[in-house]
Amino acid sequence: MKNFRKLFMLTFVAATVVFASCSKDDTTDPTVNYPIVNFMTNTGYVKADITLAPGEEFTSGINASMNATSEEKLVKMTITRVFNNTPTVVLDSTINVEVLAYTNSFTTNSAAGVEKWIFAVTDKAGVKSEISYNITTAEAAGEIYNYEATLMGGRDNTTVGSFWSSLNNQVMLQAVAENNKNKVDFVYFYGGTNHASLHAPANEYANTEAWDNLFTTWSPRNATTFKTTSGIDWASVANDAPIVAQATGMTLTIISDLTVGQIIAFETATTSANPGKKGLFKVMAIEGTTGTDRTITLDIKIQK
Repeated sequence: MKNFRKLFMLTFVAATVVFASCSKDDTTDPTVNYPIVNFMTNTGYVKADITLAPGEEFTSGINASMNATSEEKLVKMTITRVFNNTPTVVLDSTINVEVLAYTNSFTTNSAAGVEKWIFAVTDKAGVKSEISYNITTAEAAGEIYNYEATLMGGRDNTTVGSFWSSLNNQVMLQAVAENNKNKVDFVYFYGGTNHASLHAPANEYANTEAWDNLFTTWSPRNATTFKTTSGIDWASVANDAPIVAQATGMTLTIISDLTVGQIIAFETATTSANPGKKGLFKVMAIEGTTGTDRTITLDIKIQK
């Protein structure tokens, strides 16, 4: 983790200047002559709690001066960042000035979370004043593909494929799928017990019960996982934030008894052909009464 990208700048002014007093915490003793410290208010400077992207550069600065009553010079300046209750000293500088102006550019934490930045000055009498802000690091929501009306056929449907790949929303017939095993993320079938179902090639029940051991010799047998969801406003899913929130803790490699309107979270396996991605699909239609005409229609939203 980089502490900062540019060398810090310290400006020492040999004059007695009193800045507006910054607010102190509840432990401040009103009888103590604290040195004065405030954040610079320049446009674009971080000076209060803020949310930034992980690894993002930002600029901050302070103005500080000795207390006008005590006239004790400033002898130390420190900057400390605290993440997950672990402090890291960014700067520990010995000084000997009446007035201090400091600016620098830093880099936010590379991990998501809340990090406290503490800027402190100490005078010759050992009295310290500090100010701080919190930087929340959060990944920006990612873009998604929105595939509407993706049609898949049952096992005996010879015109509409049963095998779906997240690579370009490709639906394949069996002959094509067997030549592109590493691209197949999930498969549709309709059975007498499980009815409308989607499964990963890795699911052994689907392999033996629905496909006569078709996937036994496949390599790889992609292990896409699924999970039912609730309370999703489908129309509002415009980026991957709600997808990531839903597609967690999944273990199922088959999802059965699908119904129209149901929304399912899924995550594809990472392969040489396609990186693992999280997604949601909504069942728009389940049709067909015989093996040859059975279909399912899905609207799919998946990470780019």
